[in-house]
Amino acid sequence: MTMIECPRESDVLDAIASGKWPHRVSLELAGHVRSCAVCRDVVVVAQAMRADQETAWREASVPSSGQAWWRAEMRARHEAVLQASRPIAIAQGAALLVAIAAILATGWLGWTWIHQEPSIVDFSSVSAQALASPLALSLLAALFTLAVITPVALYLVLSDE
Repeated sequence: MTMIECPRESDVLDAIASGKWPHRVSLELAGHVRSCAVCRDVVVVAQAMRADQETAWREASVPSSGQAWWRAEMRARHEAVLQASRPIAIAQGAALLVAIAAILATGWLGWTWIHQEPSIVDFSSVSAQALASPLALSLLAALFTLAVITPVALYLVLSDE
């Protein structure tokens, strides 16, 4: 496929872009367009594109200065919140890693302790006196507190209010 070009295409495009086409152009250029198929096609396409541009220009809705200012303020506030929350997110991630490490270490130590002391797993031989010991009571109190505080903390953390 060979490209067909006309040396007067740019003149025709300039006339259409400046709004001079078809009434305020030279008779020589108008005569050339009537005789040249390439320039006729350029006129058809360029006029359609100019009409679309004018329609888009008329229909464009530019926001008011107050609305643009409000959007800029909201964007700045949002970016400030994101920047301020980064250290908190890092601290939460570090705390999560420490908690996972503590759970894994406790599980590993507990697992080895249970396998070393198989008699400790038998709860039927546990006496009431052993359950009343300060260590057992503090462990039960800690477990109860954890069971009560965990759902409340999760609610507060995950709620949007």
